[in-house]
Order: sequence, then C-alpha cells, then structure tokens
Amino acid sequence: MCIKVDQDEALRAANRPRVVDTAHAIGVGVEWTPARMQETLLLTQRLEDVARASGDWSWETDARHRYTWVHGGAPGLRPPAVGELIPAGRVVSWLGEPECPPRDLHAVLGSGEPIVRLVTEEPLEGERRYVSRSAVALLNADGSLRGYRGSARDVTQSIEAKIALWRRDEALSAAKEQAEASSRAKSVLVSQVGHELRTPLNAIVGLTQLIQSRNSPTDTAAVERWIAQIARTGWHMVDVLDMLMELGRAGAVPASLKREPVDIVSLIREAMHMVEGQARTRAIVIGLHGETLLPTLGNRGAICQVVVNLLSNAIKYNRAGGSVHVGVTQEDTTRIAIADTGPGLSREQVARLFRPFERLGAEASAVQGHGLGLAICKELLGSMDGSIEVRSVLGQGTTFTVSLPAAAFCDTAAASGTGHHLAVHAAGARMSAR
Repeated sequence: MCIKVDQDEALRAANRPRVVDTAHAIGVGVEWTPARMQETLLLTQRLEDVARASGDWSWETDARHRYTWVHGGAPGLRPPAVGELIPAGRVVSWLGEPECPPRDLHAVLGSGEPIVRLVTEEPLEGERRYVSRSAVALLNADGSLRGYRGSARDVTQSIEAKIALWRRDEALSAAKEQAEASSRAKSVLVSQVGHELRTPLNAIVGLTQLIQSRNSPTDTAAVERWIAQIARTGWHMVDVLDMLMELGRAGAVPASLKREPVDIVSLIREAMHMVEGQARTRAIVIGLHGETLLPTLGNRGAICQVVVNLLSNAIKYNRAGGSVHVGVTQEDTTRIAIADTGPGLSREQVARLFRPFERLGAEASAVQGHGLGLAICKELLGSMDGSIEVRSVLGQGTTFTVSLPAAAFCDTAAASGTGHHLAVHAAGARMSAR
C-alpha cells in the first residue's frame, strides 16, 4: 500500500490533535457546527487510540530516512527526535537470528514496499534492543518515494522470552534424543550379549554332545581334548562378557582397544575349534592355509571375536556339506580371508551388509541370528585400525577379508619413520573340523 500526497495531507490533518488545525487543513469554507466539531474530536481521539494500540510510537520519515514526525515513545526510553536518522538496524527473525542474506532497515525502506512487523536489532541508549515496525510508503504526485509512515514497538522482552523458550525446547529435545539413544544402546547391548554368547555356547553344547555320543568309552584322549576345548571356550565367553560390559559402560565400542602382538594363526586355530561342533552338525569342512612368521598388532579377545563371528556366519549361511577356507597372508598388514561355498550375495545385499539388525531376508529362514555380528566386527576392527571387506558372487559363495596392522611393520615404521614391506612365505596347512 502506498499513499499519494493528496491523501497524505488529509490524513495528516486528521491526525492533528487541535480542531482548529484540522479545520485549516480541510479548508476555510467548512461550516463548524457543534456536532461537526464533536465528530472531529471523536475522530481525532480514535486515531490517537489506534496509534497507541498499534505501537509505542508513530513516525514518518523522508526519502533520506530522517524522522519528519514522531508521536509517542517506548516506556523508559528517549523518544526519537525529528531530524534524527532512523536506525539502520539489521533485520532479524522473531528469534533474533539475522536474515540470510543480511539486510538492514535502510535497505528495506529504500525498496518502497510496505513493511509488516519487521523486526530489527539496534542499539538504543547503549543497550541491544529489538524493534518491530509496520509502515506504508508515502509517494509524491509523480510517484517517487517521499518517505514512510508507520508505527514502532519495542519488542525486546518478547524476543528475549522467545529465545529463552526456544533454547529450553532445544535443550529438552536434545535431552530426549539422548535418553532415546541411551535406551536404544541398551537394547542393542542386550542383543549383542545374546548374539556374542550364542556361538561359544553352541560350541560348548556341541563338544558336550560329542563327549556324550563318543563311540569308544575308553577314548580318554579325545574326551580330555574336548574338555580342554570347553574350558578355552568358557574363557572366551568371559572375555566376550568383559568386552560387552565395557561397551555398556561406554555406550559404544572404545575409540581404541588395548593392542599387543598376537600370533594370528594360533588364534585362528583356536577360533576354528570353537565352531567345530557347529561345522560338524552341517558336515562342513574348515581348512586353514597360511602361516605368518610375524605377529599381528591388535586386541586378542577382539580379533578372536571377529574371527569366530565370521566363521560362524560362513557355517550358518553355507550349503550343507560345503566348505570354509581360511587364508592368511602378510605384508605391511595381516590379511585374513574367510571364504564359504554358500549361495553368495547380490550387490544390493552387500550394500546393506554391515547395518545393525540387517539379516538380508534370513529372518524368514530357520537360521538363527540378530543381524548384529558383522556390525560388531566392523566396529571392533575400526577400533584396532583394521578394516573388513567383502566380495561375493551369486551361486559361488562369499569371502570376507579382515586387514590388521602387522606388529613388526608398525615397530619398524615407528623406528625409521618409513614403511617396510615384509616378505612372507606361506606354507599350506589344511585343517578339517573334527
């Protein structure tokens, strides 16, 4: 809305408090009867009431943004004076946030467009204040901008209250999200405990069944070997429980697990013994190829947990009577490749593989699980500066490859500041699950 000069003069006259000024502005030829004077006084009073209701002060400016008329003022603050430049405060939202891209009041007034409840941040008497303005443009007879007329209100308390309320809501929302995340983490931890204890428990039950079903009651050597394996599996369960309890206290896998040199081939053989009963049940043969001459740097319990998980998956998702091949190679890193002869995975399935609780449709099968094993493996390996990769061909099987730093390479690099590739001679050694 814009007001031209002829309309402007009439409104200016209507806003003047004295009747004689109003009569002079309207014209000498007006007959001033008591009823007309009363009507004019009532109109003046109404306009003043509307002006007070619409803002703390009313104002006009010229085309150079200087006050040409001011009526009223904000409580406790000095009212603007005629001739002063209207503040070029930056335009902000009702939460006190600057517009993007930024604008100031002078730029807005220069546009000639009406403004409605436009909030600006500006200094008033040494304090940061927020002012809301509504105004219409005043035009000369030729259509050029002559200035603005409008009302203004000090909304500092309202803006600061909105900011405080918004911050409180943000804090409550963040606390709610944190509580929900903590609840989800506890649920995940419960699932992790069940998932990570199932495999060693299956090993213990399987070995116990072997003892119970042995053909020769006098075969004490086999019984003693199986009992020893039950003891080792039990200690592995203790390690897993300790690790899961630590995860529960921290809420996530520690950023860095304690690491030491590990005999990786010995560890793999131990893990293979743990899944021996599971492999025997499905008539699956597990073979190991490769002997490293140098230790691997990592956390023994975490590496064992990763290998047991991968071997258990290679058995569960294999075909009956199939095989699992474990290969170990070493250069600057130790690489453990676990290949099965299962149905393989599509590209889309591989992309979803490491998501928590993702079972790729196996939840509809008789294969038990929660879809957490691979996600846990990835986190554990990441905490040891390791990684895991997967390669799969539909109908031919899947290979998971774990990479971990070689201890000797890390020591050499730390001492010399350069990498050192170590030659490894892999001797073939095949081990069948018994």
